[in-house]
Amino acid sequence: MTEHLREWVTVAGSGGHIRATRNTLTVLKGAGEERYDIGRVGHLIIVGGHTIHTSAVVALVRAGATISFFDADGFPAGQINPPHPQDAKTIRAAQQKVSGHSAALIFAQAGIDARILAIERYGNAHGWDLLYEGELELLHRSREELPFLIRMEEVRRLHKLVSDMYYEIMARTIPAELGFRRRGRRPHIDPVNAMLSFGYAVLYGSADVALSAAGLDPDSGTLHEGAGGLIYDIIDGFKPSMIDQTVFSLARGGISACDYDTGDRRCYLSENLIQNLLGGIRRTLDDDPITAVVRDYACALLSGTEFSPVY
Repeated sequence: MTEHLREWVTVAGSGGHIRATRNTLTVLKGAGEERYDIGRVGHLIIVGGHTIHTSAVVALVRAGATISFFDADGFPAGQINPPHPQDAKTIRAAQQKVSGHSAALIFAQAGIDARILAIERYGNAHGWDLLYEGELELLHRSREELPFLIRMEEVRRLHKLVSDMYYEIMARTIPAELGFRRRGRRPHIDPVNAMLSFGYAVLYGSADVALSAAGLDPDSGTLHEGAGGLIYDIIDGFKPSMIDQTVFSLARGGISACDYDTGDRRCYLSENLIQNLLGGIRRTLDDDPITAVVRDYACALLSGTEFSPVY
């Protein structure tokens, strides 16, 4: 991961207390205390139930940092951003005028390519027993069919088909006792889905910061509709390499039963597992490619040129 002058700080689990002076951000959790130079914090990511003092909010916003909030399942709850750039109105107007079909095809292709590549890399390294007969061929045929789809519903259907297949195939590489069969809806009852959602929350926050800096409307998606649609568009092609490989590697390496709790119809991750997961994500999540795709999309909107990002 590229080193940046400004870092992202994640507070996960529950029961944390976040406060700040003009120059120092302090996170108290249990018996532990961590301190950060406010000037070096670019993004504070809060997942779960914690207490944040207004002093921390004011100090971070004054320093130009973003604060992102997610519920315990990693679902976006809100964000506090520095002021938008002056040309935000212009670029958001361009978002509303442009047809989203071509961009949706590009985002879908990036996500499909990344998932097929992840499957092929695992198969080449560990053998192809994970695949049933004809699955890989079906994935490639779906990829070849994509450019010819006219209706957005068809594009979304094909993208969902490949995504569902990808998770079901990768689930076969993970110990059965963890209970991961496919990507499920929240609240999650197995640790793999819980870790994926946690990782996607961190990735979502990183992309949201880049979109805000570019002045783009995060809710004006193409492939994905609704709140945060454009963020989900941007991150889809980065999920396998930046999040999934870390989560799946941890799961394959073995997760102790004491590292998660599936009581109360929800899976809770231990602090130890969260820290191990964060350590892996810090090595694989790179803000630079995300920012480059956002920049390419913004430039294409403003100039009317073709959107052709490099993932």
